[in-house]
Amino acid sequence: MNIKDEHGFVVSVTAIVVSVILGLLVMYYSNSIPLNVTGAANTYSSSQARWTAISGVEDIIIKLNSTGLDDIAGTYPFYNSNIIIDTTTIDLANHVIQITSRGAHSSSNRIFSLTIQPSNSDTVINESFNDGDNLSYSPNGAGPGNGRFWGLGCEGTAAPFLPTYVLTGADSCFFFGVKIQNNSGLNLNPAPTEDSQDYILTLSLSAGVDVANVNNQSKFQTGDYLEFYVNGILIERYEGTSAGGGQPMAPRIGNSTDNLTPNFEEYSFNITQIIGQVDSIWLTFEGKTNSSNKYLGIQGLSLYGSGGWDIVTGSYIEI
Repeated sequence: MNIKDEHGFVVSVTAIVVSVILGLLVMYYSNSIPLNVTGAANTYSSSQARWTAISGVEDIIIKLNSTGLDDIAGTYPFYNSNIIIDTTTIDLANHVIQITSRGAHSSSNRIFSLTIQPSNSDTVINESFNDGDNLSYSPNGAGPGNGRFWGLGCEGTAAPFLPTYVLTGADSCFFFGVKIQNNSGLNLNPAPTEDSQDYILTLSLSAGVDVANVNNQSKFQTGDYLEFYVNGILIERYEGTSAGGGQPMAPRIGNSTDNLTPNFEEYSFNITQIIGQVDSIWLTFEGKTNSSNKYLGIQGLSLYGSGGWDIVTGSYIEI
């Protein structure tokens, strides 16, 4: 009787089976790894596009509060992505505008939308100096020395030290000073503001030497000045530029370009662009003149919001 040894056959078959299984496993993982890598890349790209779109919305809000709709639309690089901002008028009657922010990364795009509408302008201060309810000044009335005076002047009144030839053109009462002490000032009560719009300050100012010859009515010298502050920040200083006298008061800070004249003229300042957003505005003036015929005048002032844009409640969505 012949007995066959089948151990070798069994081992061979087992090896073949194991080889086939290993081959299948290698083939499976070889195919699944690219799929996993692709899936992870797609997830990352989609997430990056989403956060890019959100950053675009933040940029929209910042620009609406600073420059309005000017130059808001366009394509902007962001890290390894792009922000595409677009505006579309969807309600011409009410001027309601839809703005979209699209974040683009690789082949992924995510879009956020918000709807805005114009906000009304807001008048905060409109001071014509017809009364003294909103202001205080120091020193009150005549100061030390002959001719030193801060006070209110109105047409037809007999206030002391009123000028004869300058500070003309006023259509209401005006606040004036003559031979003013150093650091003498005028303070207005703080006024609340909002952060959705720019605030424009318009001043009616004048500075003149009270003489009949118009050619000599703007002869100020260094040390004669009028300056005003908002929340303690110097906005503009007008000062004589000649040590010996003979020059008009000129702006020194650079937020204005025009000299003060013997007649009242209006000068405007975008306070928000100069000092940023504030929740209230406190306005103060300081001045000094070294002669009893040198006058500074403030005929009136107004502070108003330029209007802006408000986001419609509930309009911020992902589309």
